[in-house]
Amino acid sequence: MTAVEERTARPHRSLFATILSAHARRALPSRCAGHALSTAALWLTLATVGAPGISGCIGVSQKKMTPGIVGGRATDLRVCRAGTRPAEDGNLDDFEDDNNQVTLEGGRDGYWWTKKDEKGSTVEPDPFAPSEGGADGSEMSLRGFGKTSAAPDAWGAGFGVNLVSNQGAFYDASRYVGISFKAKVGAGSTTTVRFKIGDVNTHQDAHVCRACWNHFGKDITLTNQWKEYKVLFTEARQEPYWGDPRPAAVTPSKLVSIDWSIGTGQSFDIWVDDIRFLECQ
Repeated sequence: MTAVEERTARPHRSLFATILSAHARRALPSRCAGHALSTAALWLTLATVGAPGISGCIGVSQKKMTPGIVGGRATDLRVCRAGTRPAEDGNLDDFEDDNNQVTLEGGRDGYWWTKKDEKGSTVEPDPFAPSEGGADGSEMSLRGFGKTSAAPDAWGAGFGVNLVSNQGAFYDASRYVGISFKAKVGAGSTTTVRFKIGDVNTHQDAHVCRACWNHFGKDITLTNQWKEYKVLFTEARQEPYWGDPRPAAVTPSKLVSIDWSIGTGQSFDIWVDDIRFLECQ
């Protein structure tokens, strides 16, 4: 928190200034309480109250931020000049333990889930758990299959995981630079999937977004053979034309979830394995 600079009001004020002060204080955020306001400051307060994005206090210095956005600065993201590698504590899940919780490593303890619209989309298995057959001859992986509705207002289906189990809590992934995973599709499946990273600015649980769920991510085309895919934080983007707010970048220090999403009117059979956080070489 930046330093607080208090301005002392004059000890004797006119009745007008007193009424003005009371009105202004009701409009100020609660964190401004206790800061005396000069008449000039009160005029400035009333001029800005109700303006979109204004949340500062008169006489309180603050770090400049885009209104309604937490972090979200592209300049905060790390760029790996020599490439990436799996982080030492980056194993998110390889599913060999045959349960629906992530690998308990790096402070992560979330559980896998499925999602679908209420217009007829389906996703299986139920209960959602690892399936036999993994990448590179391993025994287990995570499989999600079903069909998505093409009805009006349908949005599709998918599966993912919250990185920590406490609802509303954030996971600090700022020491990493992205995520890798292996994936393939089964027979008859769409090959198009969107990998999403939910963060403080896009996930509803963070209570920041006004139009939520447009997570940062990347559209990926899968094949029927296991292949590794990488999504770096620097290349993750929101979908165009919707979502509020729309930061310049994902905020790795305040992540909520990751997921694989399938659009409307599709049959899907998606397999994923060996999900890891990445670090710089």
